[in-house]
Amino acid sequence: MTETENVSKKLIEDAENRKREILSEASGKSEAILKEAEDVIKTIMAKGKALAGETYEHEYNFLIAQFNSELNQKFLMEKIKIVDEVIKRIIEKLENISIDELQKPLLKFAGEINVKNAVYQIGKKEKRINDAVVSKIFGNKKIPKSGKEPNFEKGLKIIDERKEYYFSERNLIDPESEDTKMEISKLLFE
Repeated sequence: MTETENVSKKLIEDAENRKREILSEASGKSEAILKEAEDVIKTIMAKGKALAGETYEHEYNFLIAQFNSELNQKFLMEKIKIVDEVIKRIIEKLENISIDELQKPLLKFAGEINVKNAVYQIGKKEKRINDAVVSKIFGNKKIPKSGKEPNFEKGLKIIDERKEYYFSERNLIDPESEDTKMEISKLLFE
C-alpha cells in the first residue's frame, strides 16, 4: 500500500469514527429530546385531565343546582296551589256558616266602628244578614237602612258620610294577605 492509500484509509477510518460519534451523539440527543417531549406531553395531559375534571365537576354541579332550583320552584308552585285551595275551601265554609256563628264577629265589627250619621246596606245576594240582625248587633246606635241600591254582593256595609265600613265572611280571613297564606302554609307544611 502506498502512502496515499494509507492516508486515504486513515481518513476514511477517521470519518467513519467521527460518523459513529456524531450518530451516537445525535442518538443521545434525540433520546433526550424525545424524553423531554414525553415529559411535556405527560404534563400537558395531566393539566388537561385536571382541567377536564374541574370543568366536568363545575358543569355537573351547575346542572344539579339548576335541576334542584327547577324542582324547588315546581314544589313551591304546588304548595301555593294547595294553600290557595285551602283558602278557597275556608271561604266556602265561612260563606255557609250559620247566623249564630256569624253573630260574634258581627258584634265585634259593630263595637269597633264609631259612627254618627251612618246608614247601612246589605249585599244584593246576602242570605244571613237582614234588617233584624243589623238592628240587633247595633242595638242602641239605631242605624237606618240606606235608600240606595248596594253595589256589592254579600255582607254588610256601614256608610258614615265619607267613611265606609264593610263586613263579610271574607273579613274573617283575608285571602289576599301574605300573612294568611304564610300561616296556612306553616300549618300545612311544617
